[in-house]
Amino acid sequence: MFLKTIGMKGFKSFADKTELVFNDGITSIVGPNGSGKSNISDAVKWVLGEQSIKNLRGGKMEDVIFAGTQFRKPVGLCQVYLTLDNTDRKLPIDYSDVTISRRLYRSGESEYYINNTQCRLKDINELFMDTGIGKEGYSIIGQGNIESILNGRPEYRRYVLEEAAGIVKFRWRKEESEKKLESTHENLLRIGDILESYEERLEPLKNEREKANEFLRLSGKLKEMRINLLVHSIEKLREKINRIKESTDHTKRDTGKLNSEFAELKLKVTRWNEQMENFNRENSTYRKNYYKNKECVQKIDSSIKLLAQQKNNIEKTLEKAVLELDKIKSKQTENINQSSIQAADISKLKLDEKEIDTELKEHYDIVKKIEKNIVEREKKYRALKENEIEHLRNISGLKNNIISIEKDIGDMGEKIQNIRNSCKSYGDSVKINSSTKDIMLSKIEDIKGNIKKYKTAVDESRRKNIKLNKIFLSQQKNLSELNTTYSKLEANYAMLVNFEEHYEGYNRTARSLMMEIKKGKLDVGENDCFLVGEVINLQKKFEICIEIALGGAISNIITKNENMAKFLINYLKKNRLGRATFLPLTTIKGRKILNTDRFKNIKGYVGIASELLECRSGFRAVMDYMLGRTIICTDMNSALGIAKSCGYRFKIVTLLGDVVNPGGSLTGGSIKRRSNNIIGRKRETAEISENMKDIRAKIENLNDKMEDNKKVIDGNNKNILTLKDKIYDENIEMTKMQGKLDGIKRENSKLLENVKISNREVDRISKDIDTNKGKLQKEKMNLEMLYKKQAEDNKNISQIEGELEKNKKDSQDKMGKLTQLKIKKAKIDENILNRSQELKRLAGERDELELKKSGIGKEIENCRKNIHICELKKADNLKNIDSVKLKIEKIKDSVKSNSLEITRLRNSVKKHNDKLEDLALVINKKEQGIHRMQLSLAKLSEEERNMSLKLKDDLEITYEDALKYKKDIDNLNRYNREILDLKNAVSGLGTVNLGAIEEYDSLKEKTTFLSSQRNDLVKSKGELEDVIDMMTKKMKALFKENFSKLRKNFNFIFRELFDGGSADLVLVDGDELTSDIDITVQPPGKKLQNINLLSGGEKGLSAIALLFAILKLKPTPFCILDEIEAALDEANVVRYAKFLKKFSEDTQFIVITHRKATMEVSDVMYGVTMEEKGVSKIVSVDLENAC
Repeated sequence: MFLKTIGMKGFKSFADKTELVFNDGITSIVGPNGSGKSNISDAVKWVLGEQSIKNLRGGKMEDVIFAGTQFRKPVGLCQVYLTLDNTDRKLPIDYSDVTISRRLYRSGESEYYINNTQCRLKDINELFMDTGIGKEGYSIIGQGNIESILNGRPEYRRYVLEEAAGIVKFRWRKEESEKKLESTHENLLRIGDILESYEERLEPLKNEREKANEFLRLSGKLKEMRINLLVHSIEKLREKINRIKESTDHTKRDTGKLNSEFAELKLKVTRWNEQMENFNRENSTYRKNYYKNKECVQKIDSSIKLLAQQKNNIEKTLEKAVLELDKIKSKQTENINQSSIQAADISKLKLDEKEIDTELKEHYDIVKKIEKNIVEREKKYRALKENEIEHLRNISGLKNNIISIEKDIGDMGEKIQNIRNSCKSYGDSVKINSSTKDIMLSKIEDIKGNIKKYKTAVDESRRKNIKLNKIFLSQQKNLSELNTTYSKLEANYAMLVNFEEHYEGYNRTARSLMMEIKKGKLDVGENDCFLVGEVINLQKKFEICIEIALGGAISNIITKNENMAKFLINYLKKNRLGRATFLPLTTIKGRKILNTDRFKNIKGYVGIASELLECRSGFRAVMDYMLGRTIICTDMNSALGIAKSCGYRFKIVTLLGDVVNPGGSLTGGSIKRRSNNIIGRKRETAEISENMKDIRAKIENLNDKMEDNKKVIDGNNKNILTLKDKIYDENIEMTKMQGKLDGIKRENSKLLENVKISNREVDRISKDIDTNKGKLQKEKMNLEMLYKKQAEDNKNISQIEGELEKNKKDSQDKMGKLTQLKIKKAKIDENILNRSQELKRLAGERDELELKKSGIGKEIENCRKNIHICELKKADNLKNIDSVKLKIEKIKDSVKSNSLEITRLRNSVKKHNDKLEDLALVINKKEQGIHRMQLSLAKLSEEERNMSLKLKDDLEITYEDALKYKKDIDNLNRYNREILDLKNAVSGLGTVNLGAIEEYDSLKEKTTFLSSQRNDLVKSKGELEDVIDMMTKKMKALFKENFSKLRKNFNFIFRELFDGGSADLVLVDGDELTSDIDITVQPPGKKLQNINLLSGGEKGLSAIALLFAILKLKPTPFCILDEIEAALDEANVVRYAKFLKKFSEDTQFIVITHRKATMEVSDVMYGVTMEEKGVSKIVSVDLENAC
């Protein structure tokens, strides 16, 4: 098994999807500090389930999601996946490639996947258990964490060494077994308490059971004798009743025929009414569809108007954009024209400059020729007039000085003028720049205002989000509480429904029989058989007293007739399910206390038990039979008062369940709260169901509110992102403006500096002119003196002097012209320079206009597209509105047709109703005749009914069943005396608990069952303890064996890395599984000492030695090492690299490093760079193939 790929998207600095492919051997990841290398090891930790953001070098878990840069937006989620080669099936999963992935959303939800199937973090931890891979294993050593193996908490050090020793899986199983053992122990205690309470009740119940059996024997015999007496009396009465019934049968048959005719007419009328109702329902549906389609038409009209308005707005925007484009084009044309003019002027000036250069060259040649002639003449005259040469030289020198000074003064004047012209040009440029600067400052202020406005909007949205988040959190809390409450109610509801479905609380026989019926094992209909507890409904305050009053009778079974009761009794006998009391609805007659007015004035009287409850239709006689002779009162004092007033003939029950029995015995005491209260649980089920509906509605309402809040928050977040984009765009625009403004400032500074330099130059030249004027005056005076001397001394050479003077004059003229040409050339050069600068400025302005033109062009194109889209939508809406109007017309036709049919049916119903009224009058007369005959029958039936009531109420048997007890009575008086003797014997037994028989059997059965359960739990507990002991022994043996190997490995590798010394792992204070583990080392030439006393480099190398010792003992499939050799010197890095290469045969290494020696042993090298600031990129080199 090895790591094939790591993939990241949106994780920390890896904004784009990035995948690193790995092979066996050593892979190095290199790059400058801060480039994102360590984010790769963080990604592996994170995908393996790291929950501590501190270990991922962050402040909150959201920090692992790419947060954006100056030019990139933040992303909404991050994802990391690892793909491992599992062809050797080291992982317990049936795949050759296993991909583990994790996603985190900015909202906080986190998801884990194994091979694209969502799973739990626990599943990932179990998958990698005992492989060394995991967030706390030794397969990932983070930056600066190598020493944590040595200096970390003892429990972390033990966890790493236990992982290496291979006992983590056993420890996990042991902990699971200990949890089960604790649960088993709690169950044993609970069962022990229950058994103890059951055993305390068994002996008293056994005595009550024996007494109850004797009572049943005597009562049975008494009952048989009374039944026999009543059967004889009933048979005589029934003979009389049968004769009267025959006389009414004929009349009933006639009435039956009339009723059939009446029913047929009634059926027709009902059918026509149903047809009219159907037509009315159809019309109602058509009207709903009509109004719905009308509303649809209105919505489409509104949509068309809205689209028209949108189109109008877009057209206005388009017009503005076209006007702006025309302005820009006009400016571009003007710019191009100015550029052409400037270019033409520059070309003309260059031609003028070329002509001046030619003319200058010609003058230079002429001046040279003249000067050459003068030199030749002077040589000729020098030979003749050597005495006067000195005078000529002086004169010539003075004249030259004067000319030179005058020339200099003229040049300086021209230069001053040129400088002043340049200063004026500089001033004009400064003014233009100042104007441009003011415009730009105004724009920057506008941009700042926009940014401030956007930031205010962002802050406002954030404040709203904070408030909404608070509300959202509060709603989440409320939702959690409601869900908890709902879960509790749901559990209680399920428990009560389960009790109801399994007839919990009824006696075993009734429960077994009803379950057999429910399962369909008996041919009994759903509404043919009920338990007494199922048909009773009453107020909560009467639940205890009514249930006590009923006692075991609550488990009596109501059947639709006596045949059903016989069938069920036979079934009980056949299957030996026990005994039960059945109440056939056809034979049971209610019996109630007569003259209850005498009790109403007694304090504490509440009412007759059967009148205080509600029951299903048809079951009132059963309730009167069971509770009609039971009185309910408030307390025991009231009960005793009522009992005395009635001579202790009735059963009296207080609201708290105390009982005064017929004959005067009292039953009472404490009542345990029972979760399976039979009568009350129906009410509790209904109440819980109602509460669940209310809470479900509240949950749905809260969910809707939370969804609305979430939508608002998402909308605000989108608005914030939009505003941030606008702020970003405005900042870029402001930066551009600021750049241009800085350029203008720099240009102005240069221009102003040039003005200052020019002014200083003018001042200097002016001073030089004044100095030269002084010199000129002095030289002229000297020349005048020389002219006087020359006139005296050189009269003979006037002709040659004249010629020389003429030549000199020509030379001066040419020199003057030459100076003028130079001045003219300088002006042309300055003009060319100024116009070139203007040309550059126009080119810059032209580029800006082109950018604006491009932007407006795109805006115009978008507007035209939007107009086209609006027109398409409008056309679709017009088609839809036509189809809807067609539907409306069809609905109108259908409604009209149905209305006509309803009118026809209404007329038919009216005619048949008249016939029904006539027929009803005839039937009424017939029924009155039958009623008169039934009155005479009722008198006889009442006597027979009273006899039957005695059978049902007093003796709890039907007439049909009573026939089995029929015997001949020879002497009626003696028979009555025998009955009286039996009654006295029954009374002599005192209070009898008939429920003790069934209760004893049930309790005995429960005790036996719980005893077997306790035995099973004791056995299970022993097995768990054996498993834990076995696990502990196995863990100790395995840890001891591998710990010994690890000590040898550690000492050996330590000696190899340090070139000597020794190292050891020592167990302190405890056994193999609980003791702390100390690390002692002895570097070469030093004393044995604790690891904490070593230097940083020694600690780092010792930790590396321990890591390699662990890998030698139990190689992990891959190992990621993040700059663990950073504290080592070069020599130790080389040793570390050699071990890395050696261990790479069994373990795949991925090392993040800056060290050359580590890079040299790598097979593949990945480089991490940040070409874009804040975003990491990967480049790779296969060193093996590169070589």
